[in-house]
Amino acid sequence: MKFLISIICILCSLEAAVVTPTKLIEASGNVIDLSIYKDKLIAATSSGTLEVYDTTTYEKILHVNFENIKDFMGDVIAPKVFSADYEPTSEAYLGVVQASNGARELVHVKDDIKTVLIDKEEKLYISKAKFVDASRILIALLSNEIILFDIEQKKALYRFQVNFSHFSDMKLNENKTLAVNGCESGEITVINIEKGNISKVLKGGNVDNVYKVDIKNGYVLGAGQDRRGIVYELSSGNYIRFDASFLIYAGALSPSANLGVFAFNENNEIVVFNLKSSARLHTLKGQKSTLNSIVFKNETELFSGSDDKYIIKWDLPKN
Repeated sequence: MKFLISIICILCSLEAAVVTPTKLIEASGNVIDLSIYKDKLIAATSSGTLEVYDTTTYEKILHVNFENIKDFMGDVIAPKVFSADYEPTSEAYLGVVQASNGARELVHVKDDIKTVLIDKEEKLYISKAKFVDASRILIALLSNEIILFDIEQKKALYRFQVNFSHFSDMKLNENKTLAVNGCESGEITVINIEKGNISKVLKGGNVDNVYKVDIKNGYVLGAGQDRRGIVYELSSGNYIRFDASFLIYAGALSPSANLGVFAFNENNEIVVFNLKSSARLHTLKGQKSTLNSIVFKNETELFSGSDDKYIIKWDLPKN
């Protein structure tokens, strides 16, 4: 039987250490998506850029501009970059880029060369795209279809419908064998990437749209419109629940999955929990806008991006 622990920390007087920003990194536009690989922090922005920062020096080490487009009114605007990723073997980057008339394109970037893998004429409304390896990309469509795409052949190796709920978010596990998919149904679907099928459906924790998902070390996180932060044990489907006072727009797990973080209130504060004890450890204060993305570099360092130009670096106290 699934177990449930409801932590209503936001409504009670439990003390937690307040953490303030260590560093503010100014990007070119609102930060829509973040991903991280070792010392590389990859940001997708609303100003048509994919930007890469060194997480030790905070210097920008790559700036990729995508061409301006025309919106529905015929005005020339910078395209939003909805998703960004990095592949270390090929040292390539990936962007899901807004195109004219509501379409989207998938763009591969290597050695300053931008290659459109899927153009706007294919009318695929791509929401997320992540490298599986140097030759393959896992793509999630707004229609909640999943595509495994071959880069060299520029074709789909498979395509299937997860369910008929609107897609929200997708993350891959550490060895890129599994993906977790969040949607408006509240369910989190676990996908076997090699087989191209559904291996498990995690449900019961969230009952409305799951804005963000994460998967680390055998645990799966869901950040919900229902104001519930959920962490499932992947093997059993058991979960713990953390209740907030506001929509939980973002969340993440630390690499060990000992810690979970959630955007927790309308002041955009981020709360850090110890998932073994369900104790509230820290409150991260200083985010000014609605959170879009949170990523851990390690157990004590994390970054957040929101509907403004600032990426915030946070350092958690070491126990």
